[in-house]
Amino acid sequence: GLRMSYVFPWLWKVESRRLLWLLGLTFALIVTFQYVELPYSISSLFSSTKMPVSRNSTSLIGDRKHHNYHNLPPPMVPSFSQNNATLVDDSDKEVEVDKIFDKEAAFQPSLPTSNWSPVKENATAPAASVEAPAALPGLRPSPVKDNATVHLPSAKAPAALPGLNHSPLKQNATLPTTSKVHDKNSTKEDVGDASPVVRFVPDIKENAKTTDSGVMSIYEMSKQLRRNRISNNRLAKKPKWVTKPDLELLQAKHEIENAPIDDKDPILYAPLYHNVSIFKRSYEMMEKMLKVYVYKEGDKPIMHTPRLGGIYSSEGWFMKLIESNNKYVTKDATKAHLFYLPFSSQMLEETLYVKDSHSHRNLIKYLKGYIDFISIKYPFWNRTSGADHFLAACHDWAPSETRKHFSNSIRALCNSDVKEGFVFGKDTSLPETYVRDPKKPLSNIGGKSASKRPTLAFFAGQPDHGYVRPILLSYWANNKDPDLKIFGKLPRSKGNKNYRQFMKTSKYCICAKGYEVNSPRVVEAIFYDCVPVIISDNFVPPFFEALKWESFAVFVLEKDIPNLKKILMSISERRYKQLQMRVKRVQKHFLWHVKPEKYDMFHMILHSIWFNRVFQISV
Repeated sequence: GLRMSYVFPWLWKVESRRLLWLLGLTFALIVTFQYVELPYSISSLFSSTKMPVSRNSTSLIGDRKHHNYHNLPPPMVPSFSQNNATLVDDSDKEVEVDKIFDKEAAFQPSLPTSNWSPVKENATAPAASVEAPAALPGLRPSPVKDNATVHLPSAKAPAALPGLNHSPLKQNATLPTTSKVHDKNSTKEDVGDASPVVRFVPDIKENAKTTDSGVMSIYEMSKQLRRNRISNNRLAKKPKWVTKPDLELLQAKHEIENAPIDDKDPILYAPLYHNVSIFKRSYEMMEKMLKVYVYKEGDKPIMHTPRLGGIYSSEGWFMKLIESNNKYVTKDATKAHLFYLPFSSQMLEETLYVKDSHSHRNLIKYLKGYIDFISIKYPFWNRTSGADHFLAACHDWAPSETRKHFSNSIRALCNSDVKEGFVFGKDTSLPETYVRDPKKPLSNIGGKSASKRPTLAFFAGQPDHGYVRPILLSYWANNKDPDLKIFGKLPRSKGNKNYRQFMKTSKYCICAKGYEVNSPRVVEAIFYDCVPVIISDNFVPPFFEALKWESFAVFVLEKDIPNLKKILMSISERRYKQLQMRVKRVQKHFLWHVKPEKYDMFHMILHSIWFNRVFQISV
C-alpha cells in the first residue's frame, strides 16, 4: 500500500504534463489556421471595429467559389493557340471560340444576414508630430512663424476628435519651387527616338509578378486583384488614430459587400461588369457619402494648371472637374475620405525637366518637397502615411516618379504597367484620352453600324515608337493583306480616308503599344464604336476593378502579331456584332462632359479611387 501511494502521484504528474502539452499544441494549430485562412488578424477577432465576413466578393471581380455562373467554362487565359481557332485555358483543354464567347456569366451571390454595429465615435487622436525636412535649395521661405499653430484653411475644428492638434509649421518648411535645377549627380539613361515628347527608360521595373513567359493575362490580373484584396484585409497599415470618415468607409464596405442582386438595371448592362450589383451599390455609396479635400497649396504651372488637350489630357480634365466640383469636394478636411494632390505630371516634365539631362531626379525631388510641406503643415498625410491621398497622372514617367514617395497612396496612372510597380487593389488605371477640341469633347462621336464596316482592322501610328509597332508593320503594312489597313504615318492624298474615317468604318481598331503600355487608341476605338484589339502585354485596362474587358474587347499577345488576321477571322460574325454592341453600351464610361454626368469618365475615375480606398480601409 505504501508503494502504490508513491506510484499514483507520479503517474498523475506524467499524464498532466502530456495533457498540457497536447492542449498547447492544439491551440497553436488553431491560431496558425486562423491566421492563414481568415481575413482578420487574431486581435481583430476581439475588436469592435471588425466587420462581418460577407459571402459576396470584396472585389468587383467575382469569386468563383461563391458565385453560380450557370455553366460558365473554366476561366480562360486570353491567349490563342498556334492555329488561332481556339482559346487555351489553364488546364490545356481547347474550347471553341464561339462557345466561350456566347456563354454569359450570371452572378447569383447569396446574401448573409448580419448585424453590424459601428464603432463608437469617441476616438481620441494623438497630436501629429513630424520633423521638418531639410529645406531644398532655392525654396521659398514660409511666412509662418516658428512654432505657430497652423489651422486648416476654411475648415471647422474637428469636434469629433478632441485630441487632434495640428502640427506646427516650422520655419524651414517651404513649398518647392519650379526652377529648373539640374542634378549633376544624376545618371544618364537611355533615350528613345526623337519625339516631341521627351522620354527615357524608367530606372527600375519591380514588383512584377508575371508568368514564366513574363506576361500577365487578364485572368491572372483578376486573380492578383483578389489576392491583394485579401492581403490588404490582413496586412493593411492602420491609421495612427481613427476618424469619423474611417468609420463611414467601413460602413460603406459592409454595404457594398452585401449588395442586393440587381442585374436588370436598364442603364448598366450586366455582361460589361465583373459584378454589376456590387458596382451599382458602390457607386450609390460614393454618391451618398464621398468627400474629397483638395490641397490649395502649390504654385502654377505644376499645381492647379489643367491642360485639356493632347494625349495627356485625362489628368487635366480630372483636375479641372474635381477642383470645380461642389458635390464631392469639401473645404472641411476633417470630413474628407480622400485627399487630392493637384499636380500635373505633364506640366512637371515641361517645367522642370532639363533638356538632354536624361534624368528626372529633380522632378522627383520637387514632388518630395511638396509632400514634406503638406505633411508638416497638416496632420492628414502622417495619420495614414498617405494611404488616403491620391493623384491622377498621365505622363509616361509618372509611375517611376511616384513609386517611392507615394508608395502608400492611390495612383491613377495612364501608364498602368504591371512591370513598373502597378499595385492591384491600390493603384487604378487612368484612361488615356486624346481630346482634339476641349470645347466640344464629344464632337464626331460614333461610327458606322456593324454591317457597314468593310475594313477588317485598322492601325496608323508613329512606326518608331517602341518595339511592338515595327513588328506589326513588318508583318501587315504596305497592303500585305487587303483586309488589314495597317499604316505607319497615314498617307495624305486626295480621296484617301483620314484617321477618323478609318476608325468609323473598321470592325476592329488595333491598339498597339508605343513606348509604354498605354495608348489613346483604346478610348478612341470605343469613342468611334470600333472594337478595340489591344496588343500590349501587361497593360492593366482602365476601370479594371469594375469592367469585364473580355466582354467587349480583344486581347492579342505581342508574340501573336504574325497570327493577327487568323485571330480576328476566327471570331464569328455573331460574336463580332455582340462585341460591337457592347462597345456602344460601355461608351458612356469613356466620355468627357464639360458638366459631368452620371457614370461618365470623371465619375468612373473617381469611383475607381473610391472603391480601392474602401477596400483598403483598416482601423
